[in-house]
Amino acid sequence: MHTSFVKIIHFSRLVKINNRLREFNYKKNNNAGDYVFDVDTADDRGNRLFFRLSKTENEWSLSSNHPIPDWIGQHLEQLVKELEEGIQSN
Repeated sequence: MHTSFVKIIHFSRLVKINNRLREFNYKKNNNAGDYVFDVDTADDRGNRLFFRLSKTENEWSLSSNHPIPDWIGQHLEQLVKELEEGIQSN
């Protein structure tokens, strides 16, 4: 009998954006590819925002099925930096 295990990577990071500390939850999506992370955070009203960060050809991109506030897209570099640091620490 052969059993395979897939490591689940998930972590949270506090990121200061627009003078406000926000919590971003990162979870690796093993079904979507090697460098695909589902991310969620809260907006100013407490509503959850969900988006995906994926890496293709050494470049990270952001995608979502719903509109994402500009403050997330404007801080993509910072969010990717936190993602890469989280990967290294796991």
